[in-house]
Amino acid sequence: MKYILKFKWPVTVLMILFAAATFLISPNLTQLATEKGDVQLSDEQPSEQARVFLEEYGEDNEMMSLVLEFEGNVSDNESNINDYIEEIGSIEGVDNIVNPFNLAEEMQTNFINDENGVILIPMEYTGPVNEISNVAAEVENLNSTAAKTSMTSNELIQNTVEQDAMEGIQSTEMFTVIIVIAVLLIMFRSVVTPLVPVAVVGLSYLIGQSFVGWFVEWFGFPVSPQTQSFLIVILFGIGTDYCILLLNRFKEELQFHDKYESVLRTFRTGGKTVFISGLSGAIVFGVLYFANFEIYRSAVGVAIGIVFLLLSLFTVLPILMQLLGRYIFWPNIKKSEFHESRLWTPLGIFSLKYPTRIIFTVIAILIAVAFFYNDEVNYDSLEELDDSYSAVHATNVVSENFDEGQLFPVEVIISNGGDLLTPQSMSRLEGVASTVSNIDGVKEVQTLTRPSGEVIDDFLVRNQLEQANSSMDDMTGGLSEISDGLSEAAEGIDGSEMAGGDLSELNQGIDDINTNITQISTYMAQTGDVQGASQQLGQVQQGLNTMSEQVATANEQMTQQQEAASAQMEELSTGLEDATAGIDEIQGGLGEVQTLLGNINDNEAVDQTGIHVPEEYFETDGVDDAVDQYSFGDDKALRMNVVLDGDPYSHESMNVLDDIESTVNNELQRLGREDTTAYFSGVTSMNRDLDEISTDDYTRVVTIFIATLFIILAFVFRSLILPVTMIGSIFVTYFASLTITQWLLGLLGLGDLNWAVPFFSLIIFAALGIDYSIFIIDRFREELANKSIRDAIEHSIRRMGVTVITAVIILSGTFAALLPSGMIILIQVASIIIFALLFYAFIVLPLLVPAFVITFRRGNWWPFRMPGGKEREDRFKDGD
Repeated sequence: MKYILKFKWPVTVLMILFAAATFLISPNLTQLATEKGDVQLSDEQPSEQARVFLEEYGEDNEMMSLVLEFEGNVSDNESNINDYIEEIGSIEGVDNIVNPFNLAEEMQTNFINDENGVILIPMEYTGPVNEISNVAAEVENLNSTAAKTSMTSNELIQNTVEQDAMEGIQSTEMFTVIIVIAVLLIMFRSVVTPLVPVAVVGLSYLIGQSFVGWFVEWFGFPVSPQTQSFLIVILFGIGTDYCILLLNRFKEELQFHDKYESVLRTFRTGGKTVFISGLSGAIVFGVLYFANFEIYRSAVGVAIGIVFLLLSLFTVLPILMQLLGRYIFWPNIKKSEFHESRLWTPLGIFSLKYPTRIIFTVIAILIAVAFFYNDEVNYDSLEELDDSYSAVHATNVVSENFDEGQLFPVEVIISNGGDLLTPQSMSRLEGVASTVSNIDGVKEVQTLTRPSGEVIDDFLVRNQLEQANSSMDDMTGGLSEISDGLSEAAEGIDGSEMAGGDLSELNQGIDDINTNITQISTYMAQTGDVQGASQQLGQVQQGLNTMSEQVATANEQMTQQQEAASAQMEELSTGLEDATAGIDEIQGGLGEVQTLLGNINDNEAVDQTGIHVPEEYFETDGVDDAVDQYSFGDDKALRMNVVLDGDPYSHESMNVLDDIESTVNNELQRLGREDTTAYFSGVTSMNRDLDEISTDDYTRVVTIFIATLFIILAFVFRSLILPVTMIGSIFVTYFASLTITQWLLGLLGLGDLNWAVPFFSLIIFAALGIDYSIFIIDRFREELANKSIRDAIEHSIRRMGVTVITAVIILSGTFAALLPSGMIILIQVASIIIFALLFYAFIVLPLLVPAFVITFRRGNWWPFRMPGGKEREDRFKDGD
């Protein structure tokens, strides 16, 4: 420190130039957060595996939805809408636009709400991700209809969140500086003092955010839209806290020493406390680098900021102290005497008087409150934003006029590397789709076999067999008519040589065939033996062939005798021709039935699914569009869109997705398709994976965080007891405060915490709150040299009360600067931390810390000796 003061002018100039240069030449951290701050999931997550698979086939394109809102009916504007869609098709990066008017009538209701004047037009975006907002704006600008336009997609929503974050950062910077200056003016009643922390912390912030930007650009350092906001409030918060502690200590020292000596003594004592606190904070935030989840890792930038904050505190601040002396508190330069806290002192003395009661009462209350904590969080990005944004408005309109899950369905992709556009594969696909559609929470399933989401009953083998039986019933009726006709013809022949006997034989043959067909129909209905029925029909067909030949021969004979025969013979000849045609027609019908039965028999999936998708289905009008929509990769992969009956962002939808995943995999296994892989994509899938990885990482990182903090505190204070009490009080306070804050936020409609809030608020509060414990315990350790344990802790409480309270108010004020940002995640984090800090500073610290210290006495330093060693212990033998 002596060298810093000796070379104060060169050091000052170097720090200013260093800050200015880094700020001017470093990359824009806000822009980097926008470009590289997307949520990244690990390769093992199902939604990421689905994304990679789709990317492999060039199918990982973003689906955008254009929403048009008319004052009248949509149908009245059909011509204008068609023209608009045609113009959109000319935009680069837009492909596969769905025109709802070209869809089957039953499918149009999914996209057109004529009564409310709303139409939804899906389209595919194939351009660069960072250009999607510009393309969406271009689509809206092309609007030539009378409708109000808006566009949404998952990527557009994320871009809107990032845009909102950037606007929030600008307001946060301004409000932070204003709040810091205002609170310091009130606390110190000085116009100079508030400028000191702003100058010291401002320099460190400029340098810190510059290096974070470089690290992101050079080394792929983790970053998120919240990184810069946290960097601002935490640096200004703890930086001002450290400045207050050092300034208050400087004020104490000025009562007995000159300004030069006061600076040296301030940094010899308070400087050590600040260094310990800052180093602890830097290490704790640095540990986040080893988290698996990118969003959690992004808070590691704060560690870099704290390192440069310490640099600024140990260079610029002592120089300002030495230059200004008492004038650093101007105009109160004569009032440098110290004032103890009127709140902390009575609370601390009360705690020392009844330590056991205080410990059990306070901890019991905190645990009881924390017990009611609701750990359910939400993943709805839309909650971050208001309806003024296009993406938000479009999503809200769709939710109000169509199914909520229509915009963001669960996309199931099925592939085994082979051609799946076959009757067997289609039968299995429909079997899976049918089973999934029966899951609670599933609205409908849309796929190649049910493009409108409706079941096609004709695919059911039961229905196909009923139709076949009905056809055979018609055939037996036709054969009966032919038989009756032949009987009449036989009776009408009088004296002919050919005769009636031949016709009688034909008649008998037809009766036999008719009986056989009836028996086959009954057999098939009772047994379902498609293969046996098909073989029997083959035999019947052979009989019909023979009979047809006989009828034709008889007809020829009749024709030869026609000249000599009577008019009756002409009528008979005509009847035989009709019989021949009838038999041929019945023979053709039997052939179709036999073909159907043969195809059903050849379809291996029928026995497992009861479903047969015939080849003729693929030749149906309109099916080509469905093939293009639900099949890709040369028909090696099939899509199945599962529309959920609820909010796709909700936990209920995630639970439904679990059921869908298990059902699909179980069905594929039941169908003997172990070689087929199912992928699950979509917003719900991504959020489900996000929930899993964030929960796992939360537990792991908090464990590492606690262990690291414990080791640091144990090393600094040479005790295994003090770290436990300090960390324990932090965590109990946090969860109790989180519960209460959640209730209060609930009154404002913000009670459903964003998924990242519990993690960030815990890490930030623990890293900041532990500073105040360090302030007290380090001062307590200093006072022990010449005082008993009771007197030392009482003196520490009296001396540190004003410092801690002032620091907490400053820190709470800086976090309050996040409230005007408009971002729900920042508002929730700020609210939790502000309440926890105030509760910790005004209740827990003045009551629990002295109570623990006086209860454990010398045991506070177990298993080591207390400060001062045996010499100190020999001096105080009063049980302390």
